[in-house]
Amino acid sequence: MIEVWHPGQAGEKAPLRPLDLGQWDPEYSGVVLEARRLVQDSREAGKNDVFVAIGTSASSALPYIDAALAQGAVAVLVDAKAAEGIDLDERMFAITHLRDVIGVMADAFVEHPSAAMKVVGITGTNGKTSTVHLLAQAWALLGTKSATIGTLGAGVTGERRINMGMTTPQVTAVHHFLDDFRRAGVESVAMEISSHALEQRRVDGVEFDIVAFSNLTRDHLDYHGSMEEYAAQKAKIFTLSGVTTALLNLDDEAGEKHFHHSLPEGVRAIGMSSQGHAEALVRADGVQLTADGLEFDLVIEGESHHVASGLIGRFNVDNLLTCATVLWARGVEPRAIAAVIGPLEPVLGRMTRIRENDQLPLVVVDAGHSPDSVNQAVAALRESGHARILTVFGATGDRDSGKRPEMARIIEAGSDVVVVTDDDVHHEDGDQILDHIRAGFVHPERVIELRDRGAAIAYAIDAANPDDVVLVLGKGHEPYQIVGDERVPFSDIDTATRLLHERAQ
Repeated sequence: MIEVWHPGQAGEKAPLRPLDLGQWDPEYSGVVLEARRLVQDSREAGKNDVFVAIGTSASSALPYIDAALAQGAVAVLVDAKAAEGIDLDERMFAITHLRDVIGVMADAFVEHPSAAMKVVGITGTNGKTSTVHLLAQAWALLGTKSATIGTLGAGVTGERRINMGMTTPQVTAVHHFLDDFRRAGVESVAMEISSHALEQRRVDGVEFDIVAFSNLTRDHLDYHGSMEEYAAQKAKIFTLSGVTTALLNLDDEAGEKHFHHSLPEGVRAIGMSSQGHAEALVRADGVQLTADGLEFDLVIEGESHHVASGLIGRFNVDNLLTCATVLWARGVEPRAIAAVIGPLEPVLGRMTRIRENDQLPLVVVDAGHSPDSVNQAVAALRESGHARILTVFGATGDRDSGKRPEMARIIEAGSDVVVVTDDDVHHEDGDQILDHIRAGFVHPERVIELRDRGAAIAYAIDAANPDDVVLVLGKGHEPYQIVGDERVPFSDIDTATRLLHERAQ
């Protein structure tokens, strides 16, 4: 099993490599450091690492610089402009435009691993995680050794994944992961690319061949400020290094716009559609949704093959379609693609089905936490023909509060019973979060409020009949709740599994 780099690992397993600072700033011509890793979090710095301190000012970074050096870092890189007025010791180097060059510096330091593999980048408000892991499964079935980087961690497919705490890690970590993957013999990498990552340039220096754009709906406005800015950051995926092909969901307004107007010269656009868009080269026709899965005809340039899948919901048709289009763009025959995507299994925490027996309700756990994602989850279950939908949800603290009443409105309209509970409150008052959610309900008096998440899930399961479904939204696969700065152990999946088992006794 490959030893993948991860936060907190000392780095002794990584080889020493030369870092020629003169290549990046003429002031340091002839200065060559011998280092194991480049790291951007002082807590991760270890013996012979180089700590890269990118911030608004070097003075604000001084405590982190001191910590990294105390832990064995051989040197520190700071941005020259941010370092103005700061006394640098012999281990600190002020690099001109460090933020602009750190991605390509990290790539060069580990000897350009992404150029030796095929790397697919996937962005969009929803569907990134599922598509990345469905694609990894498909590659495994086709005999291609692959790896993934995203919300569920980073690692070689079929081996352990390292949880990074963010969808796309810092740019130095991205290149170290890619270096590990190359040394493990990986041929293809699927990577989730968040809007934060595009804005913060966390994938600079990575050579992509294919990028995919799934959709654009409201999310992260606490960070980006407006939908226009959010869309602008997402669109940067088409300008990443090496991109030759862009896959676009033509059923999404933003995807269709990019298809017609926004791609850089030389980037081939391939349109996808599950709703019959005339310009799509890859389509899902005749979509049928049931409680047990979905079926459709995969049509690629007029060639049609039937697909039957155990995945739930129309949005998973789109995820499978993106997976199929990546494979086709890589030269896999349509018949082989249809045979491969049918058996793909759901990703943990994405419409995960939990059932003890037929005498108890089905529980579905999903990570949906935006208006569009919760709408898709509720709609998927409504289309599946369950008698009632009992939905448990909350909203993340210290994030876009404007989406909270939108989510409440959508969930109330699509559910028979609604239970509001805590999600990750972070540093926000949980009662205030409830107030924001409550404002979106037409009939708040009918809504159950139980801030204890375990009690909320228990209430819904106890209230459900065998032909009902309990939908638990927000946390997905995550085994904790964030309260303040603390991660309190808690799993929606484990909790629902335990409660169903206890009810069956």
